[in-house]
Amino acid sequence: MVVVKKLIVIFSIIGTICIILGVLWLIYGRIEVKLIGDEKILATYNEEYHDPGFIITKNDKEMDKDSYEVITNNDIDITKLGEYHLSYDIKYHFLSFHLERIINIVDDVKPDINVSLESIKRDYCTKKDKDKLEYTIIDNYDGDITDKAVVEEVDDNYIINVSDTNGNENTLSIPIVLTEKPKDVFKLNGNSTVYVTTNSKYSDSGVTYTDGCGNKLNDKVNTVNNVNTSKNGEYTVTYSVGNNKLTRKVIVYTPSNTSNTGSGSGKVIYLTFDDGPGVYTEKVLNTLAKYNVKATFFVTHQFNGYVPLIKKEYEAGHSVAVHSYTHNWNIYKSVDAYLNDFNKMNNDILKYTGNYSKIFRFPGGSSNTISRNYSKGVVKAIASKMLNDGYQYFDWDVDSGDAAGASRSKIYSNVVNGAARCSKCIVLMHDIKPNTVNELDNILKTLTSKGYKFGTLSVNSPTVHHAIAN
Repeated sequence: MVVVKKLIVIFSIIGTICIILGVLWLIYGRIEVKLIGDEKILATYNEEYHDPGFIITKNDKEMDKDSYEVITNNDIDITKLGEYHLSYDIKYHFLSFHLERIINIVDDVKPDINVSLESIKRDYCTKKDKDKLEYTIIDNYDGDITDKAVVEEVDDNYIINVSDTNGNENTLSIPIVLTEKPKDVFKLNGNSTVYVTTNSKYSDSGVTYTDGCGNKLNDKVNTVNNVNTSKNGEYTVTYSVGNNKLTRKVIVYTPSNTSNTGSGSGKVIYLTFDDGPGVYTEKVLNTLAKYNVKATFFVTHQFNGYVPLIKKEYEAGHSVAVHSYTHNWNIYKSVDAYLNDFNKMNNDILKYTGNYSKIFRFPGGSSNTISRNYSKGVVKAIASKMLNDGYQYFDWDVDSGDAAGASRSKIYSNVVNGAARCSKCIVLMHDIKPNTVNELDNILKTLTSKGYKFGTLSVNSPTVHHAIAN
């Protein structure tokens, strides 16, 4: 009986305990508390830190956040590198839990390299950069570290390398792109048609052949020249580089003679052409070359695209002189205005001939009266200053009349008859007048047949000065 009573007490106690445990199970269930993520986390310097937090489950089901209390403690400073601690103290009814995580604030960000261009252009010929490599480097920890960059050229790329204080490195490659290879230049020197008198010596002007960078390659040119000056006719000089060909026509001729040959022997005629270079100037040069006649060109900058023909005039042996840059009458408003225009034109002459000219012709001639509308006595003042400074101006004593619109036949008679009567024979023509250009061959044929000689003007040539009217 005693044993039975003891067993009853024991079972009673066990039953009570089971009842208590059952009640506790109903209240608390199976509680699990754990951190989300690792116990140790790396966080980036100066970037807001977001902790993954923790999770509480009851019987494998996440608990409502309102069912427990949480106190969070941390000493994290994202602006300073180092190790920090974050803890969670959680209370659920009579239960308490403590979680702790270690956060290391580190600088793990590479410096940011910013460039102004995605590629750098390099000149094919000079091998010099056409663009400047410009860049800035900003680091999240060090700030501006542009001056710490190391730039190298490797295999047609600029390589920018940089490392910050905490060992984070960055590299950026900027391609170097060559500009397109310029085309080779293959061109004739001098005129494409040349006139040579019978039994004279023919010296060919040749060609210029360069690569696109200006390096001479004339040794690669094959030239075929069968010109025979002992026999009149039309010849062709051929220049070739591979499949590229250029040709020059050479015409050997005997100047025509008439019964008047020699009647003008000893007289020198100075042919002058004003107002160009222009669209007809090259034809004038070819006609002059046909008769081996040299002339003087009083040039302007009126026709911009033709100004480079000054070089051709000079290289053909003609004299190049100043007429006017603008050929505008308002250059007569003052001496300074005239000189400004004069010097601009003379700079053009220097550019294409290598020398300044010491001779000039007044627009309208020194006797023009239009200048009176701009400044009284200005032409006289200009003439005085220029002569004192060593310059010389030239008017004319034979006027072709082409400026006034004379016909071809009238231009011919004005020049040919004027040449017979003149004393110094400075002939005024214009290489921008088609009637003059088209009649020039007939004029030269007649003048050369009469035995006249031809000259170019210089500062020491005999002068023709009209009476200054202003």
